Amino acid sequence: MGSEHVWAWTKSKRKTYKVISDPEKGIIEVYNERGDIVLRRDNLSRRHVELVEKRVLSAVAKRTDEHATTKPPRPPAGDPFDPMIT
Repeated sequence: MGSEHVWAWTKSKRKTYKVISDPEKGIIEVYNERGDIVLRRDNLSRRHVELVEKRVLSAVAKRTDEHATTKPPRPPAGDPFDPMIT
């Protein structure tokens, strides 16, 4: 899990695919918007996975970090309640 990289790949017609690459396991998987697997390549060398990440995914996709904690949403600018104002 530590070597797994998650990418968001936006293609034509506003379709976004999720790509998971793992150099240690030698796996690249592509999922469509419904979560169905579209493409799976395994038994790749670490170098092959790193080349795909560097040459292809870095050009057409955006790397995401699904495991990061998300910040709480900010209140809208026009929020009538402000606890600092009395």
